[in-house]
Parts: sequence; C-alpha cells; structure tokens
Amino acid sequence: MAVRSPEEFRESLRDGRRVFMHGDLVEDVTTHPILKINTETAAGDFVLTHSEDPAVRDLFVASHPETGEPISRYFLPPRTSEDLEQRLNMIGQSIRLTGGLPFGKDVGTDAMYAIMTTAQQMGKPEYLERARNYLEHLRKNDLNLCGAITDVKGDRGKPPAQQAHPDYYVHVVDQNKDGIVVRGAKIHITGAPVANDILVLPTRQMRENEGEYSLAFAIPANTKGITMVCRPSRGERGPSEYPAALPVRGLVEAMIIFDDVLVPWERVFMCGEWPYSMLLAYTFATYHRFTGVSYKIPAVEILAGCAVAMAEMNGIERAGHIRAKLVDIAAYVETLKALATAAIKSPVMYDDLAVPNPLITNMAKLHFASRYHEIIGLVQDISGGIITTMPTYLDWQNEELHKRLEHYLGGSPRYTTEERLRMIALTHRMVASAESAYMEVVTVHGEGSMEAQRMMIYAESPFKEYRDFALAAAGIESHA
Repeated sequence: MAVRSPEEFRESLRDGRRVFMHGDLVEDVTTHPILKINTETAAGDFVLTHSEDPAVRDLFVASHPETGEPISRYFLPPRTSEDLEQRLNMIGQSIRLTGGLPFGKDVGTDAMYAIMTTAQQMGKPEYLERARNYLEHLRKNDLNLCGAITDVKGDRGKPPAQQAHPDYYVHVVDQNKDGIVVRGAKIHITGAPVANDILVLPTRQMRENEGEYSLAFAIPANTKGITMVCRPSRGERGPSEYPAALPVRGLVEAMIIFDDVLVPWERVFMCGEWPYSMLLAYTFATYHRFTGVSYKIPAVEILAGCAVAMAEMNGIERAGHIRAKLVDIAAYVETLKALATAAIKSPVMYDDLAVPNPLITNMAKLHFASRYHEIIGLVQDISGGIITTMPTYLDWQNEELHKRLEHYLGGSPRYTTEERLRMIALTHRMVASAESAYMEVVTVHGEGSMEAQRMMIYAESPFKEYRDFALAAAGIESHA
C-alpha cells in the first residue's frame, strides 16, 4: 500500500474517531459540511502522488532506499541541501497545484525528524530503533499526520510543575508493561481531524522536576481516550461568491484531549529525559518554521499578484506612489524566497540528518511575520475600498442589474468588468475577509510567536565574532 489513493485515504478516516464540531459528535469527517473541506485539502497530497503528470509525481514520490518500492518523498529524511530543497519545492507546489496546503506529512515529518535527531543525541538505542521502525510504519501505510506541540499551558507565568492543574501540560500519569498512560490537552493542532496518527512533542524546555512532562510519542487518532474539539472553518463557496479556478481549501484547528490514553512502548520516543526536551522542541521548531516559510512563499506570491493586478485593473500602475508600494511588496516576497534558499544551502548536520540553518530559518519566519500586516495594508491601499463593498455574484447574474454593473464597474480597458470583479473577489478573500483575518493571527503565532524567533536568532547569532571584529578594528585585544 506504500502510496495510497485519495479514496483509500478518505476511507481510513472512517474509523470511529471522536471529533466534535459545534458541540455535536461528527459521524463522518469526510462528509461533514465543514470537515469535508478539511478532508479534501489533506487528500490533495494523495492526489499529487497519483498525478498523471510525471514531473509532479516524481516530485512527490520517491523510491524506498532499501526496497525500491514507491513511497511518499516526505518519508525520506533530509540528508543534504538538495533534500531540503525538494521539501521546499514539494510544499510550495502543494499550494500551487491544489489550491491549499495538505499540511500533514510535512508537519508530521518535521516532528519525526526532530525525534530522530534527538534520539541520536540521547544515546539510547531503543529510542532510535523505535523511531526508525515508526518511520517504516509511515512509509508502508502512507499515513497522514499532525504534530501536537502546543499545550494549553494554564497560567503562562508558571512552569508545568507549578500549575494549578497538572493536566495543563500533557504528562505521564502511569506506566506499565504495555506502555505509558498520558493525560492533558494540546491546542491549535492544524489538520488533526483528518490525521491518521498524532505525533506529540514537548512544547518547551522542561526542568529536572518535570520529567513527567518530558515525553514524545505517536498514537493513532482513533485511540480510546482521544477527543478532538474543532474550531469551525469555512464551508463550500456559496452562490453569492464569484467562482474561482480552484475549489475551497483549508484546514481546521482542533484541541486534542488525552483522557488517560495508553501509548504502547514501541511508540514512545521520550519519557522523562528532561535535559533533551529543549533539543527536541528546538529542532522541531527549526524544521517546522522552514515548512512554514515554504508554504508562505506561494501565499505571498499570490498576495503580490493581487496587488499588481488590482493596480492594472484600476489603471493606476504607472503612478509613482503605487510603484513604490509594489516595490515594497516585491522586496518583501523576494527577500523571503532568498532567505528560504539560504537556509537550505548551509544546513546544520546531526549525524546524517540535515536541519535547515536555524539562524536563517528563524530570520525568514520573523521577516514574514513582522511585515505581513504592513503588506496587507499596502494591498488594501492599492486595491481600494471596493474590495469590501463590491456587489455579489448573485447581483452580477441578475438580468436587470447585470448591464448596469457592467457599465458602472469597469476599470482599465485591458480587462473586462467581470475579470475585474473576479480579481476584486480574490483580493477580498486575501486581505479583507474572515479568512484573511484568521491568516493574520496565524502569521503572528503559527510556528511559534515572533518572540520565539527572536530568542532563537539571539541564540544562533555570532555576537562574539561581531564584537571581536569591532575590537580588532579599534586596536583592542579580544576578551574571553
């Protein structure tokens, strides 16, 4: 079964999992009015591995390094800069070809390879063997994954061991010959309702008295004791919305509750080794921020395209102040692309695993997040207020109104009125809708807050080298 079909993936989700939406237990996530959008977005990965275009299929499908059978390329650990470049291309093409990021195997293998990196450093052969066996399980069954990292945290001013409720962080409550029993909750888990397996990692550095919180494991999503509470996303495009070339795509966030869940020992990759919790969280953050940058590149390319198209359709593309805004937007997009490329050209090696350069990866994510709202404002400014006040598609289709709208809502003669209205509709979705507001929050907090990126940039920056250059220039001997 090494590379599953979209239908095989959909069928795998009909497994009795406990998923709630709007307070109701969902019978089938593949047919639910909202969650089916989530299902089809995740299914995009399986569509791509079965593409009739050899170039697309070759990008997403690789040969098993030992058996030669076809497997998802995501399940090949990155060993070189070229491997990281393949991941960058895969994630970008996922959006360009399907209209939405499947966001399963990418984030799942971010967690998987962080686990493998940490297992190599811990010096416990059993953890590394379990991780390698689990990777083979993923390859064989072509599983869709989600990464459960962020705990609900309770009082943010207190560490896990000092919380009023110990369950504010996922922790071990019992151990026996079969495995560990865990309790707690993870939140903001993208794509969880349509994941086959959940990979759980610590969200932070743990202390000596927090061994029970220092754990990493994998568990099927339908395991007894797991409940998901989903935040609604949008459904299918309604009749008042202008048609688009690609269907609606998007992923639902979920809170995952672990109510005394038994995790078999063969799926446990950390249990009590608190000194290594930071390495695991840190390495995952680097991989995951690289994934985040990878999918943000096509997103901001479309954003920039909206700005250019709206400027042309409004007939203002030659105005000096508009050109200045377009230059700012282009510089933002191209800097993000350049940083992503730089991150893969100088990876950090952990034995035979390549990790994107942590300093540059965090610079890329901070660049994207810190300027995103500014860029949204520029696109809004270029586009004009019509992106929030335009008539609906139902108005456009009304026989009495159509000719009047055609007459009054035209712009540059290079484009028809309908083309302008379709671009206005797309720009509305990108910068002036509930979806865009959601994306603005994700930009700040997705893959870690901007402060988290600053902390990693501080940790990775060669400040001593900077100082020594300045000392030498001033004729001062280097200090220890």
